[in-house]
Amino acid sequence: MTATQTAPSAAPREGTTAAQGSGASGTRLLPLFAGLLVAMFLAALDQTIFSTALPTIVGDLDGVDQMLWVTTAYLLASTIMMPIYGKLGDLVGRKPLLLFALSVFVAGSLVGALAGNMGVLIAGRAIQGIGGGGLMLLAQATIADVVPARERGKYMGVMGAVFGLSSVIGPLLGGWFTESLSWRWGFWLNIPLGILAILAATFFLKLPKKHQRARVDIFGILTMAPAVSSLILATSWGGNTYAWDSWQVILLFVSTAVFGALFVLAERYAAEPIIPLHLFRKRNFVLTTIAALVIAIAMFGVIGYMPTYLQMSTGVNATESGLMLLPMVGGLLITSILSGQIVSRTGQYKWAPILSMVVTALGVFLLSTMEVDTATWVIMAFMFVLGAGLGIGMQNLVLIVQNTFPSSEVGTATASNNFFRQIGASLGSAIVGSVFTSRLTDLLSERMPAQAAGQMGGSGDTNSLTPELVDKLPQKIQDIVVGAYTDALTPIFLWLVPLLGIAFVIVLFVNQVPLATSIGASGQTEGTAGQDASAAGTATGATAGLLGSPVAARSSREEDLRLGLVLSLIVQRARTSEEDSELTAALARLAGDRHGSTADRAEHTVRTLVAPAALALLGGAGADAGAHRHGRHRAPAAPGSDADGSDADGTASSDTTAHLMTPQLAAQS
Repeated sequence: MTATQTAPSAAPREGTTAAQGSGASGTRLLPLFAGLLVAMFLAALDQTIFSTALPTIVGDLDGVDQMLWVTTAYLLASTIMMPIYGKLGDLVGRKPLLLFALSVFVAGSLVGALAGNMGVLIAGRAIQGIGGGGLMLLAQATIADVVPARERGKYMGVMGAVFGLSSVIGPLLGGWFTESLSWRWGFWLNIPLGILAILAATFFLKLPKKHQRARVDIFGILTMAPAVSSLILATSWGGNTYAWDSWQVILLFVSTAVFGALFVLAERYAAEPIIPLHLFRKRNFVLTTIAALVIAIAMFGVIGYMPTYLQMSTGVNATESGLMLLPMVGGLLITSILSGQIVSRTGQYKWAPILSMVVTALGVFLLSTMEVDTATWVIMAFMFVLGAGLGIGMQNLVLIVQNTFPSSEVGTATASNNFFRQIGASLGSAIVGSVFTSRLTDLLSERMPAQAAGQMGGSGDTNSLTPELVDKLPQKIQDIVVGAYTDALTPIFLWLVPLLGIAFVIVLFVNQVPLATSIGASGQTEGTAGQDASAAGTATGATAGLLGSPVAARSSREEDLRLGLVLSLIVQRARTSEEDSELTAALARLAGDRHGSTADRAEHTVRTLVAPAALALLGGAGADAGAHRHGRHRAPAAPGSDADGSDADGTASSDTTAHLMTPQLAAQS
């Protein structure tokens, strides 16, 4: 007896769904992509849009002492929610989560727009953060659900350009709204754009429904939230509200370490961890995540303080200083889109993060050479170089992460990468800001003549310096202030060069593997374990044979026996394989449209296809040997069963099946 007629309809397909096989159709993809870009734009924009409007906001609402919370509330909520959205998206599907995140974000914007006091405004920003934490990563993960990695580079390039554009023009828009209309328009703008994104996701995002029950990692969330909160508060308050060596900041860092350790412990034993530790066993994930963190430190360190420097050194206002960042946006837009196109056309991507580190390091080095008399156009040229470096690598790093893991874990991996990039952004702004402020205070104290006190309003307090006040000071005092700003900031940029050099060395070790040409093939190419790769190839080839190849069609007992033994070895190997192994992934792909995790689908393939085929082949090979002759590869017939290994009712003997299957599968049989 052979298995050539077994389940012909179960032919393996490359993807798990139609969308996963070749991606969404062009008529649906373009409006869907536009909606995802809007969602990403909103998430990145609201991180920075109120930075230039804060003085006006706190003045209108009488909340100067609560000013920091307008930004911190959003940053805290969005950072904490990132890994939660990522994990839940893999378990229950991304479409409902994206609609939920957009709805919450719009609701938070409405609360903020109508706020009459600082408490309501901060609450609105926190609600925005709860929704905003999912917008960026769900947009990136959703495009991974509908576009194969081989074609995804051009889309990720545009996404990277939008992220950079919204991050840089946020302060510009905030300043313009404040001066021309009202700061509340920073909230009102989000409502029609958010509704547009909701409509695009509702009508054009078609993904298979997932019926897997979500097991929430409660302990992981309860330990991750205070760890992240403590770190962000420590970096936000340190050097501003409190000194770095104050007991408040030290206590926050201790809290970060303690809850961080508890979080790692929680993830080790969680059934569905929000940041699975096995992600860190993938070399490409670790290397690109470190590189993304470094890129974020450089990017937000510059964005955070270059406008202030430009205002002081050139005498421009807040809006004009934001406009002077546009060359950086231009460089980022051009290289992000071009690099994405090149990656999609050639399939080669390792060059992108390497070149990105080199050009970014060149950009910050050039900024470190600024002098008091450096021409404005030269500074803007330096900014263009920096933006070009950021654009080359930013979204290509995300693409590498997504290509490293199967589609069932794309959301979790993308969220984890974004999570650490967000941490890098917080650290970059905090570290650069703290060092800059400390150096500036010292330099002004050393260089400012005593007689300048009367010219600065009588107090002599350098903390009261504003661009307007500096512009009214005598030229000699102006030169001292501008020189202090230059000497305080430019060495910090130089210190970023070695950090980017370390990142350059790190990305040299990125393992370039082929970009998947279908959604289901993602994550199947990085594995370096030869045994898993060999087993995966055997599994695919053997199962293909079951579905009609000449090998399986032969009536030779030797061929049946050989193929049956191969399949039985695959079943045994499946018992001990990790969920992210090549074998498990190969078996999962054979499950077709079946819903569930990679492990569940692989288990289904073993139970319904591989193990029964192995039993049939082994039984057929030994059938002619005689009922009273037991070969090495055939167990004696159990009482109450036929000689072919079946029970009286024709079903496979559980004793025989148990030799091929795990205890759980044997019980289900």
